[in-house]
Amino acid sequence: MSDLVIGNVLAVQWECLSPVSNAVLEGMISEALNYENVEEIYGSSHGFYGLLGHNLIDLASQSQQVIRDLRFTPGVVLGAASKFKHLAKEMDAIFDAFKEYNIRFLLITGGMEAQLTAFELSKEAQKRSYGLNVISIPDTIYNNLPITDHCLGYGSVSKFIATTLRELSRYAMATANHDLVNIIEIASEKSDWLIASALFEGATQNIILLPSHNFSEKQFLEAVQNTLKTNIYCNVVTTNCLMDGEGNYLVQKNARGTSVAMKLKEILEESLEVQVSTTKFELLQYVATHFLSKTDVDEAYVCGTKAIRFALDGLTGKMMTILRSESNQYGVEFGVADLANICGHEKLIPEHWFNENRELNANFSKYLSPLIQGGMFIAESNGLPKFATLRH
Repeated sequence: MSDLVIGNVLAVQWECLSPVSNAVLEGMISEALNYENVEEIYGSSHGFYGLLGHNLIDLASQSQQVIRDLRFTPGVVLGAASKFKHLAKEMDAIFDAFKEYNIRFLLITGGMEAQLTAFELSKEAQKRSYGLNVISIPDTIYNNLPITDHCLGYGSVSKFIATTLRELSRYAMATANHDLVNIIEIASEKSDWLIASALFEGATQNIILLPSHNFSEKQFLEAVQNTLKTNIYCNVVTTNCLMDGEGNYLVQKNARGTSVAMKLKEILEESLEVQVSTTKFELLQYVATHFLSKTDVDEAYVCGTKAIRFALDGLTGKMMTILRSESNQYGVEFGVADLANICGHEKLIPEHWFNENRELNANFSKYLSPLIQGGMFIAESNGLPKFATLRH
């Protein structure tokens, strides 16, 4: 670690897309407190809005109990920054604020938009000859950032989806008679990874409609009929951005009074004699800490500590990576990749994980299984989860 750079840490949580974002923050705070050349540890309220508005949160002054409770707290406690759309216009003001608060270590947590922001700021710092070490953390349930084996948050939300499907299935087993279809709509943008988690352990009663695959009404009805022949119920897991063969959304985004789940319900009820129920996860998938994966939480915490170390070692313009070991026993190594190789690229489910019928094979279950292992005991207060609240 370089002992030449003395300055302050600024943490930014870009998006509210993962239930483990605050575990990353806990790791950052806990690690940064160990270094004498870190004078202050700041959190920026709602990203650069907080920085420009001189609304920085003193993270080092928070109680140890609050810092520990971050690990199990949903939402991003600093406030999401993703509505900040004026980065290029505000560069002068942002760097003036960096200088005013002597920010030398910048850590940004989030998905692709967070990586793009980190990349732009690291380039701008070099252009201005301002000593700023920028490290980003891949934290998105969409699991679509390249190079890293997986993104933080994906394991926990996959556990939530797979567990909730099992719970819905138990209800269906008690009420159905080859005539019940449960439609579950997941907010997944255009990433296949979340939808795919519904097929963990190869559940034959589950039909998944991947956003990357064109929707065919005829094939959909045939799949439901075939599933109900051998199963007393059928789960259909879909996305909020399903598209047909002509590239049109099945339901236009932000259309009022309808949803993909309701559209599929309409198609089924017009064509088949079935009962149809609909469920939309929406915000639940981002905040379901009662289904946290221990693997996911532990890796999030370590990513936070490693990000601080890498920044203090002088690295900049890098994204944290989680690389899986090649042994049969699951293990990971934490490293970094150039943000130039991250931005503008997307990680897709490998083609060889699909069979000739475009169904996922055992490779996917082997990939996902270690990411959802273990649960977390969440501290309670008066019988309800105890969440962290930062002191401003």
